[in-house]
Amino acid sequence: MSATTGIEWTHHTFNIVWGCVRVSPGCEHCYAEGQSKRYGHAVWGPAKTTPRRVLSASYWNEPLRWNAKAAAAGERKRVFCGSMCDWAEDHPTTNAEREKLWPLIRATPWLDWLLLTKRPERIAQLLPEDWGEGYLNVRLGTSVESPEYLKRAYELHAVPSLAYFLSCEPMLASTPLRMFFSGRVRPDWDKWWVIDGGESQAGARPAELEWFRLHRDECAEYGIPYFLKQLGGHPDSRAHERAVLDHLRHVDFPVSPANAWVVYQLADDREVYGDNAGRWIITTADFETEIAGFGIMSEAVARRIVDEHNASLGGVPA
Repeated sequence: MSATTGIEWTHHTFNIVWGCVRVSPGCEHCYAEGQSKRYGHAVWGPAKTTPRRVLSASYWNEPLRWNAKAAAAGERKRVFCGSMCDWAEDHPTTNAEREKLWPLIRATPWLDWLLLTKRPERIAQLLPEDWGEGYLNVRLGTSVESPEYLKRAYELHAVPSLAYFLSCEPMLASTPLRMFFSGRVRPDWDKWWVIDGGESQAGARPAELEWFRLHRDECAEYGIPYFLKQLGGHPDSRAHERAVLDHLRHVDFPVSPANAWVVYQLADDREVYGDNAGRWIITTADFETEIAGFGIMSEAVARRIVDEHNASLGGVPA
């Protein structure tokens, strides 16, 4: 867990445990495995033979503090889960600790949780009962390091969610996304985000600039935010502000579903605007006021409020 992080596309990192087991070539030079070993934790390996490190109650309370600060500032913050684990791994300890994650996410509506896994086929069976079409503050993601693992993107999209992302890091081969985005995902382009990066650990396998250019151009074609984290190499001299592709940095961020504005027409010709984060504004040509106290709400709840308002005026549902 970290209140600050060197991972540019997130504000915080959080882990339900430390530890994992390799499942694909992208894991070969895993920074988290190396870091665990440096700290003396033998937590990488099969579930039958290897434990996972459990974190303290104080650690689990940290996101509550981040949420309070974000709410006070009126600025949403992103949390990457997890930098030292795979939250969807099938391990007895990980399975037990995961049960605490969903209540924590519900208790932190000002945090956008980025849940990344290399096991998207397991996600559906792990979601909470009240998941529905997704939580407003959760973006589900999976890793796609080469064409052989593009199947993970399809498995991810099979799970209902308000937002998704692909982490193509480390990118190990040219992996066109056009067929995926132009096919099944066509109605949902606005839900996606793509993060690219080369490998940067000792023994890093090289990445070609053309691989990144392809994703950049595909994302531009479909209006999908594109974030280029690093170009790879070891030692990585092309990360952060040096991750420049064709003279430009590409650091686009998606809009949080919790900040997606909805608009309804009221029966008395006024309009109500809502951003799903508790800020509701009713407007006319000469009147504007903010309605407070609703808190986080889904679009369905917002529509119910508007319908009840219209009914009170003798109108019809919006």
